[in-house]
Amino acid sequence: MISVVVVSLNTKDDFIKTINSILSQTKKVEIIVVDGYSKDGTIEEIKKISKSLNKIIIEKDEGIYFAMNKGVKIASNEWIYFLNSGDIFFDNTSVENIMNILIQNKKADVIIGNSLVKKKNYLVKSPRTRINNNTVNSCFSHQSTFVKKDLLKQHSFNTKFKYASDFDFFLKLFKLNKKFLYIDQFISINKYGGISDINRIKVYLEFKNIIFMRNNNFFNIFKINSLIFMNFLKKIIKLVLPTSLVEKIVFVL
Repeated sequence: MISVVVVSLNTKDDFIKTINSILSQTKKVEIIVVDGYSKDGTIEEIKKISKSLNKIIIEKDEGIYFAMNKGVKIASNEWIYFLNSGDIFFDNTSVENIMNILIQNKKADVIIGNSLVKKKNYLVKSPRTRINNNTVNSCFSHQSTFVKKDLLKQHSFNTKFKYASDFDFFLKLFKLNKKFLYIDQFISINKYGGISDINRIKVYLEFKNIIFMRNNNFFNIFKINSLIFMNFLKKIIKLVLPTSLVEKIVFVL
């Protein structure tokens, strides 16, 4: 019923953690690994557990969204779920719980749960709001989201965006009146410090380009410009304040 796509590139230890989380689930899923030709031993780990994986692609690509599109193309099941290297399911019944929800909500196109973000000793609930005509940035993480495969095949991730193509994808589906179902259930625990976390200003600049394409009005442009300014301010704060203090306020700004 569910295909889980794991994208990796030189993330051996995080990759092992993620795969172990999938294999520990009480309900089995199709596991698809797309590796960008890692040089840190990840490929050797993939070979060790190849019998536990359903499909494997190991080849160079041009970024995470290229790899995610590859995973979608070879997926067999009705629903697709992306779990990044370093991210794990909330607990070992996460898949079983979501399968029951999928069965009961067959008309849904996208199902969105909750996720936690882990950074060192902190575990914080990831912000989640409902996507709407005034949305200007990601309002939920793709690690808490299940999407019908047919939609991902029809509207593949736009690879001109390096950081925010998933936001573009979900906003596109919203504009097409696809059915979003929000559930109050934790799906994943996500590692902080990924490509989007460490390139936050670039992420917001991509948000701005997407808003111009899909959600363009004066109020939304004002909002996204304000968010870009706030992220510049946060970057300055990180440069001038002690690291211990920054870690306590990083999720607030």
